[in-house]
Amino acid sequence: LGGGTYFGVEEMIAMLRTVADAYVDRADEIAARASAARAAREVRGAGLPPSHEPPLERDPGESAVEHFRVLLVDQFDSRHGGFGSVPKLPHPYALLFALSLAGDPADAGLSRIVDVTLERMGALWDPIEGGFFRYADGADWSRPGAEKTLDDHAALLHVYVEAAIRAGTGEIRDRAADIVRWVRSAMADEANGGFFNAQTARALDKTAYVDRNAMMVGAFIRAAALFDDIWLRDFALKSLEAVIVPAYTPGDGVAHAGPLGPAAPVRGLLTDQIHVASALIWAHAATGRLPYSMLAAELMQFAVRRMWDERANAFRDRVSSDDPMIPFELNCHAACVLDRLAVLTGDAGYQERARVILRSLGGGFQEMGLFGAPYALAVREVIDRHPPAGLELVRVDWQLG
Repeated sequence: LGGGTYFGVEEMIAMLRTVADAYVDRADEIAARASAARAAREVRGAGLPPSHEPPLERDPGESAVEHFRVLLVDQFDSRHGGFGSVPKLPHPYALLFALSLAGDPADAGLSRIVDVTLERMGALWDPIEGGFFRYADGADWSRPGAEKTLDDHAALLHVYVEAAIRAGTGEIRDRAADIVRWVRSAMADEANGGFFNAQTARALDKTAYVDRNAMMVGAFIRAAALFDDIWLRDFALKSLEAVIVPAYTPGDGVAHAGPLGPAAPVRGLLTDQIHVASALIWAHAATGRLPYSMLAAELMQFAVRRMWDERANAFRDRVSSDDPMIPFELNCHAACVLDRLAVLTGDAGYQERARVILRSLGGGFQEMGLFGAPYALAVREVIDRHPPAGLELVRVDWQLG
């Protein structure tokens, strides 16, 4: 069994045929091996690979930051920008981590890495219709894939806004504006609010997934502050009300799709609770409206009640405890959301749980390569007290007493 991040059409067809043949010829063997793998994972502790245990007894800090600092320099493609060879991916969280350090004179090299990568990555921009393609098959960003997705554009908008705030050039700011314009024209339901899921050369997937809408809501709110654009902020809030709020059920979190999704929507997924809570905190920061922060806290409390895994000291990916997975990247995001709630509420329990998550993941982040960047970014925020640029939170009084 092999794997990878992206495959071309012919490669995917060949792989699917191989899988289908194996299942026909060796179905009993595959089922037995899957059962054995599940049993071993349960013994180890709810889905964490062996290197994740035992949890660190100390808070991660300089070791994680230094590891990823060295990794970024080592993996940087000085000729073409970006990291590694092929396929060439934007790696937005790696860039956000570099930006979090780039202001330090001792890390001027990281500033160059970001500048070169953002400039060369422009080759992924569709010169005809706009928007970023997901990846490129060429090390020089040539032969891009055809798909453009909402979550990729949300992550890249965060990168360009962060870079622009941290003394970026006019070109960086212009590219952030390009992303906003393209999302508005191609992926936004301007009449009703909300964002579509993905676009290919042949079709537009108009499904409004709650987690991906939440990602873009947060990114639009940040862009609104950068451009002093009240329309962007108001459309982000409109999307919050149109897609995310209808998916919410008191005491049961948010569903996975908005009001135009399936008649029986999927519920109880960690991704929706974490990304919506994050978007709500950005909405609170932009407006000062207490219901946003209150709902963010409720969603995280729901996640703690229903998805926290005591053995793993982290969140599993869904409410069901059958064959659970402990999603690495989502738990890193969850640590940041919990830390922000600690600032808003003054409840140290939120921050302690964030640190517990980082300790639980701290034994294996090195094995993730560049995909471990969300961990280093979470360490920068939770341990080093270095939140995203422009996110200014103060303790609030919900006046519940």
